[in-house]
Amino acid sequence: MIIAAFLLLTATVAFFALSIPYAVDPSRRLLSLAQLYVALITNYGLFLGLSSLHSRTISRLFLSVAVFMLIVATLEVYFGLRPFVDAVRSVIHREYYDDTTRDLALYGAVRPSVFASEPSLVGIFWGLSLCGWLLADVDRFGIRRLVVASLLTASAVFVIRSPTIFYAVTICVIGLIVDRLRRSPNPGVRLIKSVSLCACFIVVIASTSLLMHAADEFGGLIENIVNGDSFYSRQIGPYRLASSMADTSPFFGFGLGGDAEMTPYAIDAFSPVIENMIAGIDAADVDSVRGMGLNFREGKASHLLTNSFWQFWISFGILGGAIVVAIVAFALAELGVSEIGFVLLGATLMGQTMGAVVIAPAWTPLFVIAAVTVGWAHASRATKAS
Repeated sequence: MIIAAFLLLTATVAFFALSIPYAVDPSRRLLSLAQLYVALITNYGLFLGLSSLHSRTISRLFLSVAVFMLIVATLEVYFGLRPFVDAVRSVIHREYYDDTTRDLALYGAVRPSVFASEPSLVGIFWGLSLCGWLLADVDRFGIRRLVVASLLTASAVFVIRSPTIFYAVTICVIGLIVDRLRRSPNPGVRLIKSVSLCACFIVVIASTSLLMHAADEFGGLIENIVNGDSFYSRQIGPYRLASSMADTSPFFGFGLGGDAEMTPYAIDAFSPVIENMIAGIDAADVDSVRGMGLNFREGKASHLLTNSFWQFWISFGILGGAIVVAIVAFALAELGVSEIGFVLLGATLMGQTMGAVVIAPAWTPLFVIAAVTVGWAHASRATKAS
């Protein structure tokens, strides 16, 4: 692990040094680099804490968190707890989401915040808790747990109203399948597992372009979803900005904190959303219209990227990103994580649901999924020993 940490430090410092000659704001890049280290160290501590617990304890812990969040969300939305929650949020957060009009227009109800700065975080971390519960103790998964998980998920979808939950359900399904396949002594079955994970990566990475093509080809509901400003700002805009990065700075991207360098390309990538914002069209369907304008005026283009997967590649580039991924994979192997491909796939899926690269929550899914799967390797060794 020390070697992996040294390699990551060396690589990121080298990327920072290479960016200085063309950096508009070197101090911002240095701050972003420091924030990245803090995020990684924080999540590494979380990993150590979780992985030191028994798998059944981890599972129960995440189930408790999921149930607690669902109870608070229900009380907030349906039993008058919202004023109290908002009062607490005003103390905790300097700025927080409070657009009930948009919630009603897009989701048909006001979404709960459960003391978070915005409702989307509730869906993200409830889904991550679902993954922790089901994947930490996979040996106990059966009909009973399937029924309970289905009821909890249905309740969360109804109360929390976040599409992020479906990403978490996908991770759980893939994880349970991977766990079954990895147990087989047949090399052919394990090959199928590896090929399937690669296929999942390809589908996830190509999903945005596939949906754009489907919208042009078939129209209808798919076109309405793709053309919606919310979907565009979360998926298509970051994808287009990543394409611009591949054309202009393919090797090491725009760099951490390279907002000034990416702003002209970001304006082009998000142009349909900006045009709708200016024209006042579908204003209820735009994620923080005022925030978008303010971010552009202040040169904070990265704040518009609510997709940490694409932002990772936009920041590090194709070569730099590949180097960082390789080092992270090596670090996970040193920490005893056996199903590294699945862990990276899970992080890729959850990365579609949130923004930023240099803040702790952006790396939390990677380290949490890694921690809950550490027990898989222990279980395999125990099975072979017996």
